[in-house]
Amino acid sequence: MNTSPDLTLATVKMVIALGVVLAVIWGLYRIARRSLPMAQAGGKGKMIQVLESQYLGVKKNITLVQVPGEVLVLGVGPDRVNLLTRIDNPEIIKSIADASASQRSFGSFKDHLQRLTRLKTPGASGARKADTTE
Repeated sequence: MNTSPDLTLATVKMVIALGVVLAVIWGLYRIARRSLPMAQAGGKGKMIQVLESQYLGVKKNITLVQVPGEVLVLGVGPDRVNLLTRIDNPEIIKSIADASASQRSFGSFKDHLQRLTRLKTPGASGARKADTTE
């Protein structure tokens, strides 16, 4: 009589349960991404955009925020946000937006992941090749 527990069966049950839990999480993520308007990343089509932020110290920074018609320069501290100045000159706003857009080559996580996987060349033993497409 062998009274020891069957570890193989317990392992299989655990892996199946983990797969079910991960599938439920993935399904909820997909549903939330489709149904929630806030799930859209990148700031495309939003009325308020953070153009740039420069950290000055612990929990202190200066932030450029673009709202329709003007750019706000905000001082952000640990307990308050102060309006430092407004920039409403259309030429300066355009130059700030252009500079911010040229510096910001963000994208979605998917875009970053695809770019990183493109950098790796198969058979080059982990060496990276410069990406000349961007």
